[in-house]
Parts: sequence; structure tokens; C-alpha cells
Amino acid sequence: MKLGVVGNGLIVGWLFRDIKEIPEIRATALCVREKSREKGRELAEANGVSELYTDYEEFLAKGDFDTVYIGIANTMHYSYAKQALLAGKHVICEKPFTMTAAEARDLAELARERKLFLWEAFKIPYGPLYSAVKEHLPEIGEVRMVQCNYSQFSSRYERYQAGIITPAFDPECGGGSLYDLNLYNLHFVIGLFGKPDQVQYFANKGYNGIDTSGALILRFGPVLGVCTAAKDSGSPCYGFVQGTKGHIRIQGPVSAGTCAELVYNDKRTVRLAEDSADGSLTDELRIFEQKQREGDIQFCYQMLEHSLLVEDVLETAALQR
Repeated sequence: MKLGVVGNGLIVGWLFRDIKEIPEIRATALCVREKSREKGRELAEANGVSELYTDYEEFLAKGDFDTVYIGIANTMHYSYAKQALLAGKHVICEKPFTMTAAEARDLAELARERKLFLWEAFKIPYGPLYSAVKEHLPEIGEVRMVQCNYSQFSSRYERYQAGIITPAFDPECGGGSLYDLNLYNLHFVIGLFGKPDQVQYFANKGYNGIDTSGALILRFGPVLGVCTAAKDSGSPCYGFVQGTKGHIRIQGPVSAGTCAELVYNDKRTVRLAEDSADGSLTDELRIFEQKQREGDIQFCYQMLEHSLLVEDVLETAALQR
């Protein structure tokens, strides 16, 4: 996989760090805004990237790559992904996939028409903890509840309180806790239980209307889901799936936990899986590269259907915000 990278933020730094562990992926081009040219030059030189662009159309037309990685502001995902698909490039787009369900469906239809790979990068289904939870779910009996909490006091929150609005707290940039931390929780529970019958979102809102924290309540038939996330406060993060014979717990956020354990009603505990919880993107990137190399586009489109379902629920929740 030859990768053309768009953006120069924190997530792009992580991408460059992690593809060093995957010899099959090589970043060959970087595109940044004109005002970020110097930062882009430093980033490209530090990571052995030979091509630097500040014009996206030129990047797509002349860049030596087959796949575009989009790691920019949430509200720009749709337009940049669509341009890349129209240019015949495969796409890896950071979460949230898009800001509306209609945008997500449009991208999915375009990818299918052109037989291109289109991935939403959200880590959860490609790591060992989620796989272990899914495998051992029948052992806890009839599932009654699932709870996820991802509450992490933002380093930008005090600046926000002082009137300095960064993208993380800007509605115009798709900020807020729902589209960031709670989205991981949503991917997790929908991956396990499918489409919810009911969706209700309760938010604490800041002075500009952004949801600084919130609780998402979901009903999956007999299963009740509670997903909480906060940028204005913090607490231990966790995931719990509760059944009539026991429960499964994830220590840490469901997207970056350290271990998954099965605890039976008689208190017997079985360690199911462990992870380093270092925020690495390597698991998902390895899968993306492997599936593209093997031509397994049906796997990609199966994951894309999951992303479309999540976008539908996300939009329903956002309208209640």
C-alpha cells in the first residue's frame, strides 16, 4: 500500500509512527494547507516522505500513491473522501466517517460503483479485546445491559472556558463528546448488538451549544445500553456487558483498554485478552493493507455497512443534542 496522507495533526503523527511497524505500507506523499507548509515540510522530512503538496487537487492528480489517508477536521471528511474516490483512490478516513448519514451513504455508493476500498478508521473491531468479547458473549447467558464510559478531561477545556474555542469544542468543526469519545462507545455496542430500537441522547452543553459531556441511552430489544462520555470531567473508563450468568468487563476505554475479563456469578474470573492500550493504529492498518492486497473488497463493504448504521444512530442522537 502506497499512502498519500492528508493533515498534520496529532493523529497523523500517530499514523507515521505506527506504519513504521508495517513494512507493507509506505507513505509517499503529504498534503497540508498552505499556512502549514513549514510544519508539513518538517513532518515529511522526519518520516521519509518525498512529496509535499498544499493543493489537494494537485496532490490527487500527481501524487504517487493508491490510497488516501484523511486525518483532518471532522467536517472536511466527506468532501475530501469524495474527491479522492472520484480520483480513483482508495480511502482510509478517520472517525467520525462523516457528519451526516446522507454523506456516508453517498460515499459508500460511490465506492461501490467504482469498486474502491473505503474504510472508517475506528480501531475497535480490529483489536484483541473486542474479538474476545464477541467470542465469549454467549457464556454470560442472556445479555441484559451494556455500559461504556469514556470520560477524559480535555486539556483544551480550560481554554474553552476562557473563550478560546479549538476544533474539539467547535460545532462548526464537528466537535463535542458525542462525535469524539462517545462515538467509540457507539461503535462497540452496535458492533455487538446491531441496530438499536430506541435512541436518546442527553447532553451537558457549553456556552456555544457544544456537548461537553453526555449520556446516550440505547435499547436493543431486551438489552439496554448506556454510553457516557465527557470532555469536561474525568473518571475511570470501562466497558461492561452484563448477562444472567455473569459479565464481561473491559478495563479502560473500549477503544483502548488494557484487558477483557469474564466474571461469572460465582466470582470465578477468566482473563480473555490483553492489549497494550498505547493508542496504536497498527491493528487496523494491518487489516486494511492485507484486505486491499488480497482484493477482499467484500470484507471492506461489510465494515462499511457497520459504519453506515453507526452514522444513522449518530445523526439521530445529534439531533437531540
